[in-house]
Amino acid sequence: MYWLGIALCLIGGLWIVVNAFRKSIWWGLGSLIIPLVALVFAIMNFAENKIPLAIYVVGFILLIVGMPSTASYGAPG
Repeated sequence: MYWLGIALCLIGGLWIVVNAFRKSIWWGLGSLIIPLVALVFAIMNFAENKIPLAIYVVGFILLIVGMPSTASYGAPG
């Protein structure tokens, strides 16, 4: 689940950054440099970004849920 979450976060995040560059060069650069700008952009332009934002949120949830299983994977004993 952890790796699927990372993959979905990357896909959703890149999709949002591409949409930000389509809107304006400044939104795109801001999204690349400052991570929260991408989230602000996605919320402000929700109509165009609902699918990538949903993919990102699902990926983030899977990442958080899958994290304990990866932490115990390499633990001794």
